[in-house]
Amino acid sequence: MWIYERYNWMLFNWDKDKISALAEKVSTSIGFLHGRIASLAEDDRSGASVEILTQDIVSSFRIEGINLNTDDVRSSIVRRLGVTNIQTTGTSTHYMEGVVDMMLDATRNSNIPLDRERIFGWHSALFPTGRSGSYPITVGNYRSGDVQVISGSMGREKVHYMAPPASDVNDYMEEFMYWFNNEIGISNIIRSAIAHLVFVSIHPFDDGNGRIGRAIADMALAAIDGGRGRFFSMSREIEKEKKDYYAILEKTQRFCYDGDITPWLEWYIACLGRALDSSMETLSGILNKSIFWREFSGVELSQRQRKVLNIYLDGKEAKLTAQNWSRLGAISLDTALRDIADLENKGIVSAYPGRTRKVEYAINYVKADDFMKHFRDICVKPGERGQYLTAVYDGTEVRERISSLDYEQYESGSLSSSDLVHKYMAYLSAM
Repeated sequence: MWIYERYNWMLFNWDKDKISALAEKVSTSIGFLHGRIASLAEDDRSGASVEILTQDIVSSFRIEGINLNTDDVRSSIVRRLGVTNIQTTGTSTHYMEGVVDMMLDATRNSNIPLDRERIFGWHSALFPTGRSGSYPITVGNYRSGDVQVISGSMGREKVHYMAPPASDVNDYMEEFMYWFNNEIGISNIIRSAIAHLVFVSIHPFDDGNGRIGRAIADMALAAIDGGRGRFFSMSREIEKEKKDYYAILEKTQRFCYDGDITPWLEWYIACLGRALDSSMETLSGILNKSIFWREFSGVELSQRQRKVLNIYLDGKEAKLTAQNWSRLGAISLDTALRDIADLENKGIVSAYPGRTRKVEYAINYVKADDFMKHFRDICVKPGERGQYLTAVYDGTEVRERISSLDYEQYESGSLSSSDLVHKYMAYLSAM
């Protein structure tokens, strides 16, 4: 029995107390994130918005096995948002701008009712050639044939889901959109989870259902802050947990006999919580990078030094050594050593103590000053996703997850708690 074969199948039930408590906890995290965003300078806020939206689009496509060029996506977002303070190396294409327009429409116009023309427009943006790969599909309209979600080689296929008959799709979509536009009795977090489940269960199109379903779910989440911008990526977290995502989705679609979707809501809200944690980390990196360049704006550096430093500041490379600098800068080892020695003399990097060969360096995000006087109760302790640096900053508890490499350096004594604070919490100096 499939989920839609139950009478009034869109009328779901769940453990109200359990789910409300989970949603409230995540809602508090969203409020904290929005408060942190509100404290940023406009340029930093634009940078955070561009980076999160880039991650969201790239991940949403990657879930479907489609790899987009990240730089091209970022360039299209920068162009569409009119951001002038971010330099990009990608190409802004007509197709990519259509994809970006779909996501921006969903998240920045969350107050506009959802209707079929809007959804058809999104679908047309995803498939401007009328094809999915090499196959022609119906574009900008509901599917005319029946659909199965299958896996496995020919002759050994496994049916994961049988979508409703094409003849029922229009009625189901009208019912879904009416509910989505008028439901006011539940939080937008729960509304997002249900919208995601119902849309992908109706499976109204030949292709693109997952991407549009996630856009609609994001639309509900964007309504939490009145559509002023969304600074977390649910798609990125679903991509990380794709196996669990498909498992809970299939289980819900196949065995939801009594309309109880508590397990689906539990998974979805927990996944959203992890997405917020990831966004906090991304935001911290963006803020710390911004603080770094603000701190050292008057220091003369070569174009190569700036390029390689940005690779490290973006987290694309972990260990700062002369050997890695040589590779990243496409220069000789001697030239790399001179580059790093110059940075060390200018106070931008410091060598970790205790090594004479393959010396590693730490980036000084802020200059040595009285920054540390604001902190107390600094410690590193385990958390749900690794090791966390925690402290009290001017009376407020702050927390950041640290990399496994930095934790190893901390445990060995090469990195002090003060070093970790300067690396992971430099953004606080601007608040």
